[in-house]
Amino acid sequence: MIMKRTLGKAVSTCLKFAKKHKLAITIGTTVLVGIIAFLSRIPGQAAEAEHSLAQSAQSLGSIYDSPINAPYKLLVLISTLISSSILAVRSISLVVFFGVIVAVFYTLQHWHSKNAAILATIAFGTNSVVLAVGRLGTPLVTVFGWFIFTAMLLWQVHGNSNKLVPSAVILGVATLLYVPGAPWFFLIFLFFYWDRFKKAFLHVKKTGVLFGALIGLLIITPLLLGFVRDPSTIRDWLMLSESIELSSVYRSILEVPSAFVYKLPRDALLNIGTLPVFDLASGFLFLIGLNAYRKKISLDRTRLMIVMALIAVLVGAFGQTITAIVLLLPFAFSMIAAGIEFLLDEWNSVFPKNPFAQSFGVVVIAVVVLFGAYYQLTRFLVVWPQAPETHEVYDRGRIIE
Repeated sequence: MIMKRTLGKAVSTCLKFAKKHKLAITIGTTVLVGIIAFLSRIPGQAAEAEHSLAQSAQSLGSIYDSPINAPYKLLVLISTLISSSILAVRSISLVVFFGVIVAVFYTLQHWHSKNAAILATIAFGTNSVVLAVGRLGTPLVTVFGWFIFTAMLLWQVHGNSNKLVPSAVILGVATLLYVPGAPWFFLIFLFFYWDRFKKAFLHVKKTGVLFGALIGLLIITPLLLGFVRDPSTIRDWLMLSESIELSSVYRSILEVPSAFVYKLPRDALLNIGTLPVFDLASGFLFLIGLNAYRKKISLDRTRLMIVMALIAVLVGAFGQTITAIVLLLPFAFSMIAAGIEFLLDEWNSVFPKNPFAQSFGVVVIAVVVLFGAYYQLTRFLVVWPQAPETHEVYDRGRIIE
């Protein structure tokens, strides 16, 4: 009865929202579908990694036998039943990616000024490496899920609903448990933020928490059963290599921070050569933001970013360098938001009562960000698909065999 009543309220709330914003939802959905259809065709051919993933999600049985990333694989299975093209798999990643963009904006507007949140979100959504991860037809995009979880917690803390949010947060936790590396995040997160996490749920209705807990338990049951059947999958879940060479640990750790401003490890699936994640503009804003956060070390979000950096270092040390870089991407753009906010605050302190001068400052920063976005989009849409190394990796047909 409790579950039925809570679910009924959730459906009713969604229907009311859809009715109230019918036109906006229709236009937004049309635009979103068009963008997904466009991005999913870049590049024209498919990669072996995309085909391998699609083939591992051809039936419920195969997903049950290998439950890591099962929620993503389940969506892939549904999409491939509709279309046997690899474009359908990429569309799943893109839907998750656009959810991440919403989460990034929602989080940044709570952490920084609205102008900084908008500009940093534009920089994130147009970055070449970020777009390549979001378009790739593999579960790599689910590593961005930690930022969605962060946004959901902020929703719990700042939202007005005591009915839907607790269930959504708990369900989000259950779903994220399927992502490799999940235990590291949750253990460290709970270690640092258990008091705030507990406080956020003290005054919510227990029916919502109970509903979310029961459904969450059902969601993670296949994962637990998978561990019982094949304990070796726990190693993959923890992102541990079978063997670790101590000589390569130091190099792997250094590759994570250097990928943003110096060079990214070669991976034609995502990048051209060893070009870094940031362009000159975003790299400059990132360094300013890093200095700004240094002065706000006591803030919860600063400690969260330090924790995420530690997790990334750990993941990188185990040889998962690209995954570690992807894990840090949304948080790195939070630094860019801090850099934008710092520059605007300094500019406004010079012209505290001049709205025209303040607007000019926003325009200048916006132009810098947009020039960076133009460079990144050109790099992703024009240069990367035509690079010889990209053709070498994306050499398979689109049809899933």
